Amino acid sequence: MKVDLPYTIKLNPLAVILGSFFILLIPFLLWSYFAKLEQISRANGQVIAVSKKQAIQSANDGVVKDIYVKEGQLVKKGEVIARLELSEFKADVEAIKANIAATEAHISRLKAEVFKKDLVFTPLSLEYPEFVSSQKELFKRKQDALNDEIKVLQSALKLARDELNLNLPLVEKGDIGATELIRLKRQVAELEGEIINKRNKYLQESQSELTKYEQELSTLKQEFTDKSVTLERAEIYAPVDAIVNNILITTKGAKLRAGDILMELVPTDDLVIEAKLKPSEISFIKIGQKALVKLDAYDFSLYGSFDGEVKHISSDTILEKTAKGDEYFFRVLVSLNGKEVFSKAGKKVTILPGMGGQIDIITGERTVLSYLAKPIIKTLDESFTER
Repeated sequence: MKVDLPYTIKLNPLAVILGSFFILLIPFLLWSYFAKLEQISRANGQVIAVSKKQAIQSANDGVVKDIYVKEGQLVKKGEVIARLELSEFKADVEAIKANIAATEAHISRLKAEVFKKDLVFTPLSLEYPEFVSSQKELFKRKQDALNDEIKVLQSALKLARDELNLNLPLVEKGDIGATELIRLKRQVAELEGEIINKRNKYLQESQSELTKYEQELSTLKQEFTDKSVTLERAEIYAPVDAIVNNILITTKGAKLRAGDILMELVPTDDLVIEAKLKPSEISFIKIGQKALVKLDAYDFSLYGSFDGEVKHISSDTILEKTAKGDEYFFRVLVSLNGKEVFSKAGKKVTILPGMGGQIDIITGERTVLSYLAKPIIKTLDESFTER
């Protein structure tokens, strides 16, 4: 009996390999045609501050009381970085304040005299009981003196009127002449006028004195404001966000003259990376292009890169002498968006002047296929143009 054996197809190994290759190649070619990679121009650089160093000077003569910062420390705008002892100005301010209180006490008394109101003192005057007490006593003495003088004149006026009234009937009888009557009337009028003049003189003197003291008060208040501003300058503040670069005076108790430099700050709001780009790369670089910054101070495997943007390109090459000889490069500034930034890994870091790093400027995109085909196309192009 004949047994049929299973039919076996014998495959060519080479055909299997080629078939598998093309099966894998077609998806790869499709992917490489659509997949895009960024084109970059790479350069080394260093973090610099665009703004110049700021010298922190003392506005007044004084003595260093405290220094609150250290070299290399980051400071915020408005942060107190040092304090001076301005004892001379403090004494001046207290003296002016006392003069203001005394002047206000004078004005309170004079207003009460001129406007015939109750004696009311300002809150500042009340802080100096001796001034208040002195003006109260003076007010009482002047009032008593005026009243006493008026009383004397009023008594004399009463007598003059009585005398006039007694002599009026005698004139009708002809016992005294008209001349005597005129004298008596003149005496009454003079006494009445003297009383009025006495009161007016008192008011005029008080009014004149009030004007003088009000002008003096205005001058004192301006002087007080000026001295207070000076005293406030005992605290020295950071004018900008910055890094303390160089503390020139470190000794507490050191004397300062107005204008002496206490320390130097490097502003950090305008930190950039200064990159040195090869001339062969410059044609691809434009202002506004994005860049990836990898700082040596922060491990790329942990922190990743930082976003940047091209802000400036030098108009010509710059010559730099190196151990290898003369080298030419273009100066490119890449912004870092402030001193505290987030890396692509999401970690917040502090950027300081002097940090070095690598800058990858994104100049465009190309497909994976074009990258792979470039060597082949270049070889074919050169081979067809050779002699």
